Amino acid sequence: MRWAGTAILALLLGTLASAENGASPKVLIPLIVTDSHQRLVSGLTPASLLISEQKTLVTEVSLLHGADLPLELGLVIDTSSSAQNDGNFKEILGGAKDFVNDIVRGPEDRIFFLTFATKTEATGWLKKEQLGGVSLNVKMGGGTALYDSVAIACRERMGARDWNKPTRRVLIVISDGDDNLSHITRDDAASEALKSGVVMFTLSTRMSGNRVRGERILEYWARVTGGEFFTSLTRKEIPKVFARIKEMSDGMYYASYVPPASNNRVHEIEVKPAPKGKLEVSYPRRYVWLQ
Repeated sequence: MRWAGTAILALLLGTLASAENGASPKVLIPLIVTDSHQRLVSGLTPASLLISEQKTLVTEVSLLHGADLPLELGLVIDTSSSAQNDGNFKEILGGAKDFVNDIVRGPEDRIFFLTFATKTEATGWLKKEQLGGVSLNVKMGGGTALYDSVAIACRERMGARDWNKPTRRVLIVISDGDDNLSHITRDDAASEALKSGVVMFTLSTRMSGNRVRGERILEYWARVTGGEFFTSLTRKEIPKVFARIKEMSDGMYYASYVPPASNNRVHEIEVKPAPKGKLEVSYPRRYVWLQ
């Protein structure tokens, strides 16, 4: 997968706007930290982690708890013919509805919905009190513009990460991973996700246990943004998966620090547990610095 990381890096560098002058704010790196039993770690401290940028150790780090930050949530739903043929699509949508009602709760929390097949349709940003009046177009059929739709969700709804405004940004993609209509590549879509600073949780609508190309793409997006991929969901597992996503979204941390001096717009990072720490850390492998 080395070529894929190189491709994303080139795409990011090729599409960045000019940086503005001024004092640099602190970066916010989302972290999902679990123990050896896959349980989320609470009470995490900066001393539990080693964070490096461009192979330079970051020495002054503070941690923000995700649940203390306003939530910006996007739900991207594949309504194409291929998704229609998957067995538990309606059950997954039902689980998503319950999930949204549970996780969107604070006065500053907001959400948008984006459905896609041949074309993309998206709501504006919605608060908790507006959810009851939302009607989504889930008419099934048509081809699939998955990559375009993920890019639109990140670029036109989320927008570039504002480092002066700490928020928890989560994008959930429900799809079989197929794409036959997009004008961009999967790496273009990943580039937009990294620029917007979202953590992607991807859910495959496929019931087959065989990992196909579309599912590998969904898994890749989740991994590169620091999220998680879920597949082969039975009806009993669907509520558990959404409960797990809520748990990870609420339980994530954000590492906050002033980036080491660098002329690069794309910053490569590495996060490891401190020596003797038995932790697993999911995090984005790079971020875009537009200051």
